[in-house]
Amino acid sequence: MPSTAFEPQSWPQSVVTVVGNPRAGSRTAAAAAGVAELLASELGAPYRIDELIDLVTVAPAIFASDAEPDRAALESAIDLVSSASVIVVATPVYKGSYTGLLKSFLDVLPARALAGAVVVPVTVSAAPSHKLLADQHLRPVLAELGASVPVPGVILEERDLEDLQVVLASWLRANASIIQATAIALQPVPEPTPVR
Repeated sequence: MPSTAFEPQSWPQSVVTVVGNPRAGSRTAAAAAGVAELLASELGAPYRIDELIDLVTVAPAIFASDAEPDRAALESAIDLVSSASVIVVATPVYKGSYTGLLKSFLDVLPARALAGAVVVPVTVSAAPSHKLLADQHLRPVLAELGASVPVPGVILEERDLEDLQVVLASWLRANASIIQATAIALQPVPEPTPVR
């Protein structure tokens, strides 16, 4: 009986970023990019700005019918998110929760679209009293879509954005290895190839 060998796990993976702020050029987008870039560096993974999905750019297609001309950009965003291993999902705290734009994007994803992905929620709040709300509301929706959320989210106040690297240093030390190990564990097991 021939023995089998498995292909090595494909790592590093890039870090895909989704921004749910309805304003273009937002501080949330800058924070999300910063978190994704620092996390990718800690993981030894590539960071590509073209894998940052600013949902405001596909909002017309999210809220319109299938005939919308911008539908191709939305489908591309859905495909990118559905195939990602590590995803940073960022939102401002908006009326005590996350934004309707982010919720609407998550609603158009296929069932279990995030299965096999590790998601890191990032929330940005103006007031300390609201800082945990969006994270608490976002996690159940991410889990419903199949995402693994094995570490605490990145909870930021607007003042933290001035020196994100310092603010994130201890979070990265505590969580990057967990994110990497979980992402590797969630990768599909490759088919065995016969060894002759």
